[in-house]
Amino acid sequence: MEVNFGNVTSRYAASCDDIPHQFFDTLKVRGIVWEGKKVAEIGSGTGALTRKLHKRGAEVIGVEPSIEMRKTAKALEKKQYLEIPYLTGTAESTNLPDRYYDIAMIHRSWDLFDRPKANNEIKRILKDKGTFIVSDSTFLLTQEVVRDTMTFLYENIDQSSTEAKADPSNQVNGFPVEWLLEWQQADFIVKDFYTFNYAVNFTIQSWCERVGSLSFLTHLEDTEIEGLLQSLHTFLSRRYDSHHEFTLQHQFTVCLMKK
Repeated sequence: MEVNFGNVTSRYAASCDDIPHQFFDTLKVRGIVWEGKKVAEIGSGTGALTRKLHKRGAEVIGVEPSIEMRKTAKALEKKQYLEIPYLTGTAESTNLPDRYYDIAMIHRSWDLFDRPKANNEIKRILKDKGTFIVSDSTFLLTQEVVRDTMTFLYENIDQSSTEAKADPSNQVNGFPVEWLLEWQQADFIVKDFYTFNYAVNFTIQSWCERVGSLSFLTHLEDTEIEGLLQSLHTFLSRRYDSHHEFTLQHQFTVCLMKK
């Protein structure tokens, strides 16, 4: 059966709006206040986090190099009667003013950047004693459907052209140790570094959309990813009820730093 997975932007928008309320709760108890704060979200994608920050009273701007992602963010905003600014830029060159922001945030994309350059840029745009938050989330390999999916992917894509974040044995809370060393070398002060688990519900189709947004598939052409997801959907539908919802545990990691 043919399933429409759309393009990479629509898959990203569909699968990346799962930022749990616990994220904001954990930051609140650590003294992070959004109301009236100038916040820059770098690599804002389709604006899932940007909109949540805006609704919490932050004076937020999203920085995103992809025009398609920014257009999708604005379209989703319009449906919610929101007005949030987005700027063309990268983590290495944000086009934001010097020492202006109280908080800079990066979610699910730190592994994609030239990290030393990004560290310098974040330091440039943050006020003295400003806050830098890097977060990531990933599904856990605790359920059979996830293990089946990863086996399928490893058997069907060229591993030599993919880059993993790091050797799992050299990680802390799911982050490579080298990231922490780089932040230390850039004179960021790590105030807290923690994880929590949360659950997300999926169907086979929405799970395949989530898989299509994984960073280690970004080297593939969109038509290749579309074909891969069609094959994955067929593969999983033979093993599981394609209409049944299932719940997958995720791990959310947060590194909270000060300039």
